[in-house]
Amino acid sequence: MLNGTVKHLDSSNGWGFIQAQDGDDYFFNISNVRPGQKINLGDSVKFDFHQTSRGPSAKNILKIDS
Repeated sequence: MLNGTVKHLDSSNGWGFIQAQDGDDYFFNISNVRPGQKINLGDSVKFDFHQTSRGPSAKNILKIDS
């Protein structure tokens, strides 16, 4: 799993971007946040990633305490 910070969050459309510690950005859909978790802009998270035709995406996103 990678660590990062929620960099952008568009709650009304259900997507955003996470900036990993290495500086790379990962797109995510809110459906990829673990059930029972709610994330906000600036939250620290752990996540898995996969490469899509549109670029790197985050999945299995878990909010962590900073």
